[in-house]
Amino acid sequence: MELIFDQAIELLEIADISKLKIEDIPQLEKKMKKRWHPDKVAHLQDSAITQEYTVKFQQIETACQMVYSYIEGTYQAGEAFTQTSSKVHEEPEEIIRKNAPDIQSTLKNLWNLIKEKKYKWLVKEILLSDGFKLKDLLQEDFKEDLAMLSVISFFYGLIFLGILTAIAGAINSVFGTIVGIIWLLQAISCFLGFAPLSRFWLKNDQVQDVMLKFINFGLGIYNWAEEQGQTSANVWVLLFIRLPVLFAKVVKYIILFPLYELAKVFIGDKVVGVVKQNVNYYADFAEWYVDELINKNPNEMTSEELFHLSYLYSELGDVKSKI
Repeated sequence: MELIFDQAIELLEIADISKLKIEDIPQLEKKMKKRWHPDKVAHLQDSAITQEYTVKFQQIETACQMVYSYIEGTYQAGEAFTQTSSKVHEEPEEIIRKNAPDIQSTLKNLWNLIKEKKYKWLVKEILLSDGFKLKDLLQEDFKEDLAMLSVISFFYGLIFLGILTAIAGAINSVFGTIVGIIWLLQAISCFLGFAPLSRFWLKNDQVQDVMLKFINFGLGIYNWAEEQGQTSANVWVLLFIRLPVLFAKVVKYIILFPLYELAKVFIGDKVVGVVKQNVNYYADFAEWYVDELINKNPNEMTSEELFHLSYLYSELGDVKSKI
């Protein structure tokens, strides 16, 4: 689209052209290229806005030449404007990609100085994880049935290890004590598994592993008993085997469900697991990203990365003259 004088004035945001001098135009061009740089809106991921900024970025050079010619007196407002530059038109992306190796080399040479002097530097607190709600974790725990399985494991561990402890104690008191300790550990593990959010507040992974192993031990006995019961026609045997399962379901819905609902009300919308990190930024870009841009092969860069590289050069390339 051909640019007209009114559009050039608006694009360059010139409030009073009578006060503008020719020597001011290069600085104005630099300012407006920063103003309309497409990378400023890339984070919005809106193709229409990005296209608008790209078009205006491309028109800035023509607008500056038009204003230059107007002030110089070689162009009258309202006339068709012919650019004095004979350069073949290139898209900004093509120009940046062609010049990228030189830009990268310059920034590499300045990078240590920029970091040492903390030029255009600031620290931002970055949110790495927005965490999760405790009540969602409670809901998940209830669905996973760890509490119910812990009750089943407790019953079978109680029966098997109780009998084993009695036998071991009759043979040898020391041996009986050792088995009794194992019985106690299995009972404690089942109690921890039954407790709401135990896998969350038990920070130690080794403790959690031991807890789950003891719970699985009791469940292993149940699975064995269930397999044996399949071959039995005795209703009382099957009832005895499955009674702990029925009891566990009763406990889950009569006792545990109300407790979980009360816990949800108590904790409300409390969020945990939020992870934040302080990150060094230079010219509004993270230090790690600057490192990546100045070392990446330009031919492998996306359009957005090329515009970011160009923007960094315009922002950081004058470090020596500013410190």
